[in-house]
Order: sequence, then structure tokens, then C-alpha cells
Amino acid sequence: MQEIACLFPYLDKSGEYLFARGITLESALNSDHIVKRAIDIVEESLKRMKNRPCVDEPEVEAAASRLALYIITGASNIYLLRRFADSQSKMFTYRLRNTPGIQSYECKAEIASDLGLSVAMARNVVKGSLLAATYPIAIRWRDYIRYAPQDPDWAMINRPVVSGWVLLDVNDFERVLEDAYEAKILKMASREDVGYIVGLLSKVEPIYREIAKLRSLRPVTIRAEGRGEDPPCMRAIIESIRKGENAPHTARFAITTYLLRRGWDVEQIVDLFRSSPDFNEKITRYQVQHIAGQVGGRKEYSVPSCETMNSWGLCPTNLGCGVKNPVQYGRRASRATEASRPQ
Repeated sequence: MQEIACLFPYLDKSGEYLFARGITLESALNSDHIVKRAIDIVEESLKRMKNRPCVDEPEVEAAASRLALYIITGASNIYLLRRFADSQSKMFTYRLRNTPGIQSYECKAEIASDLGLSVAMARNVVKGSLLAATYPIAIRWRDYIRYAPQDPDWAMINRPVVSGWVLLDVNDFERVLEDAYEAKILKMASREDVGYIVGLLSKVEPIYREIAKLRSLRPVTIRAEGRGEDPPCMRAIIESIRKGENAPHTARFAITTYLLRRGWDVEQIVDLFRSSPDFNEKITRYQVQHIAGQVGGRKEYSVPSCETMNSWGLCPTNLGCGVKNPVQYGRRASRATEASRPQ
């Protein structure tokens, strides 16, 4: 249990283990060692530094990780909170896939249960079927919809579903757990007594200084000021990115093709994505250049049609704009404006 608490500090069972060991928030704040490590975890997470193995002082690591979350929460900076949660969830997946001793399906199902997911072994859902060999783990459809990535490949219609259970292979199951773990972290950051917790943290000088520094950090973003009006789908994607939300890959692809068509250059689009929790400048620039046809296969991609945007779940009007492609929306809006002007 000690190792589980260190590996996955935001599980309920990890918190219960620390409490049973007498490690509370107050005792953590009285430990200079835990406080220093918590501040280090904050910095490491925001910089996306490499995973640190749970070898030395696992209880200190677990307590410091939970304290780090409340330090981030105290900064009242949603961008940093989402970046922290994204970084910690990526570390969760790495550890889930690479730590010896927790690779059985049953062990991973137990972790899923701690995160509030309803999970079963596929062999108990589809008895005697070969499906269980390829898709060994089953998850209730409600949980699947809640935590599966918002991507067409993850649409439930593309998955084997039996009696309300969605069957998954191990890699996809772990990916769903990653989003559930991130949601768990964000839920912990919004608990009812978070104001009281932040008040306690502010009385510790090193934490007070760290929170003050974090409050001043904001992503640099570019305002979309283009010709004509942007269609509702693209406005929604831009707003989501600016809020620091983790937009799905389909939304990032769509907005990139659209802004390139609007005349934005690569650097402007890269700057827009700086608000994303998982932003990596090198990867983002390459992907934008690839879509622009500047690298790779040198193919410049077109803006997805309205029907495609709707099938991806990215059309807020359900094809109600009266155009076939988002790029036509601005031209239509401009014509409508011209027609409404007095002669």
C-alpha cells in the first residue's frame, strides 16, 4: 500500500493510507522536508519534467504530491491547475503501464474502482466469446462516455458493447483511466473546504511565496481578429483553448486548418495553443507546420466540412448555420451585413 500511495497519490485509498499513518495536512505543513518536496513537484509538473520513480521515502512523496495540488489550487490560476492535472495524469499512465506488480487486469480494475468507475472482467460479461481475449476489460457505458477522449475513433459505435458494457483492450482502458485520474485531481481541487486549506498553506512562508509567484503566471495568447465573423464551431474551439481546456485532437486540427485559411501564420497559431494544459512548443510547431504543408508529406490540409465537424461533435448548432464549410460562414455573414445597410 505504501508504494501505491507513492505511485498514485490522488487515489482515495492513498489518502486513507496516509491518514492511517498519521500524515495529515497539518503534519505535512510542519515538515520542512515535505513542504520543499511539494514545491519541487509543482515546478516539475509545470515544466513536464521526467517521471521520478518511487524509490526513496514513498510516504514523503505521496504526502508532498497531495500538498502540491493544494499549492496549485491556492494560486487560483485555472491554466496552471489544468496543466498540473494533465502532467500528473500523464505520469499516472506511465506508472500504470511500467510498474511491475500492478500489471494484472484485476489490479488495474481495482484502481479504476477507486476512481469511481464500474469495471468488470470481459470474460464474465461475454462468457465463452473470443472477444474477451482481445478486449479483456469491460467498463459501464456511462463511465466510458464520461471519460473516453472526445475523438471520432473513440465513439461508442466503434466499440464492442455488450449489455451496457463497453469492451476495451488494455491500452485503451489505461487511456480512459488517465482522464478519470485527471478528473479526480480537478475534483479534489474544488472540494468545499479548499478555502480553509489555502488559508493554512498561506501561513507557511515558502508556500506563501510560491503561491504568490504562481498567481502572476499566465499563458501568452493571441486574439483572433480576422476578416468577417468566425462560425460558432470555431469560436467555441478558440474560447475553449483560451480557457486552458484540453481540446480534443479533432478540434485542434480543425481550428489550425481554419486559421491557416484565414491568413494566420504558424507562429500565431502556436501562440494560441500556449494556453493548452499539454502544450509543448516543439511538438505544436511541427504539427501546425505539417497541417500547413510545410513539413512531412508537404500536403496542405483543407478545413473540415460542416458535416465532418458535426460528426466529430464540434458543431454547436447541429448544422444550423446554412453553410457547407466553416470558411463560407464569414463570407455569408459579410454579405448579410452589406444587405442590411441602408442604401
